[in-house]
Amino acid sequence: MAARNKDRVVHFYEIADAEAPATSRLPLRDWGAHIRRLCTQPPAQRTVRTGDEILIGAVDPHQTTPHLLLAKVRQDVPQLIDHVDGTLSHLQLAADKELVDVTTVYFPPFGNVVATMAGGISAPRAQALKRWLNDMHVAAPETRNIELRPVVNARSREKLAHAAAIEKLTVRIAPEPPDSPTALRASSDLGTALSRLHEDNPDMVITLTLEVPKKPGALSPRRRARGHNQLLGSTRVLAGDIEDWLDNSDAVDTAAARARMEAWHSEADDEKIDFVSERITAKCVVPFSSSDGHAIDLQVALNKLERVSHENERVLRAAVSADL
Repeated sequence: MAARNKDRVVHFYEIADAEAPATSRLPLRDWGAHIRRLCTQPPAQRTVRTGDEILIGAVDPHQTTPHLLLAKVRQDVPQLIDHVDGTLSHLQLAADKELVDVTTVYFPPFGNVVATMAGGISAPRAQALKRWLNDMHVAAPETRNIELRPVVNARSREKLAHAAAIEKLTVRIAPEPPDSPTALRASSDLGTALSRLHEDNPDMVITLTLEVPKKPGALSPRRRARGHNQLLGSTRVLAGDIEDWLDNSDAVDTAAARARMEAWHSEADDEKIDFVSERITAKCVVPFSSSDGHAIDLQVALNKLERVSHENERVLRAAVSADL
């Protein structure tokens, strides 16, 4: 089959201490060198098992760019077709080999930032990468649990934290590719409701809009203030679920809020908080050689990751307070 092109999204994360405040940062570390040393160990020592998921870390010794190849063992059994007679058959593998989906991780030399590109729709996502890094104890001994914080535009990072009120919240969940359905994990009441609706209606677009009425006389000032307060609290809790969904699914189409950043008596304009667009990401066009989107060439992935990291270096550094 002739090679074709496909858009891939590059996600940027900051490796951080999960138990430290959001503004605190780990000392800069040479992650690429550390991962390379770790991946010289036998495969069993760089394998993480969680339920049915098996993750294996590796590096390509021929690539000098600081990187990690995070492989997830595939649970399916692909079929082969013979184009001469049209017969189908199982792909036969040797006893010591398995098929995997791979995500390529690139380590820019600043701010504990990582750039990731999934090799296919079933490749490991952010939560899987976090689990592998934690199980491999890659952080300093004093850091017991690391997390991957999405790199968000520096100006917008504190919008929700400093909002005095939320006047409107809209979340739109779209159907995912048929071969990669995702259960949306949730810790908030709104997130749980959306997750259940998405699970029960996987072929529907689901839009949730919550808004405090602006029409004069619709609500008393006291009830309007109470509604603004309730929606602010709900949005802050739901924000955590939205971040997780953006990292680990393709379901979130829209997630935005209209916030008032000053006191109730102020004349300030509303400020939009866009949970989707304010994350720093990049798009790449990469070739793939099979119909399901697997098999991105490693060198292509690393070249793309390095290029977009360099192109976005200034805004990435500003977001993680890594001065030029």
